[in-house]
Amino acid sequence: MSEKYRFTLQWGGETAEKVQAGELLKALGSRKSGIIVAALSEYVMSHPEVLPSGSKVKASVGSGLTRVQIETLVRDMIEARLSSSPPISYDTGKPGSSGFTVDSDLDAMLENLECFRQ
Repeated sequence: MSEKYRFTLQWGGETAEKVQAGELLKALGSRKSGIIVAALSEYVMSHPEVLPSGSKVKASVGSGLTRVQIETLVRDMIEARLSSSPPISYDTGKPGSSGFTVDSDLDAMLENLECFRQ
């Protein structure tokens, strides 16, 4: 089955839920189709009544985003958030400490994600 599907979606930002969904899809760029297929597949499995009667849907989802893609996405989202917020500063108690640094602290955070691997 080599059929391709193309859709255009548009909604306003009236609710926090709509803004969150819009920002996530915008951040994913051209890699959003996998997450949309996975979300719709899960939704249809939980709510089969949304399907037209007599219709059968078979959806398969690939591996999704790679670890590198997820790390890049998280890093980009954090850096975007930090660049739009006032500078974060705190005293670490170490002489000469200048507080939060994006690169070293993000690297440490991503390294600590290893404990969540299954």
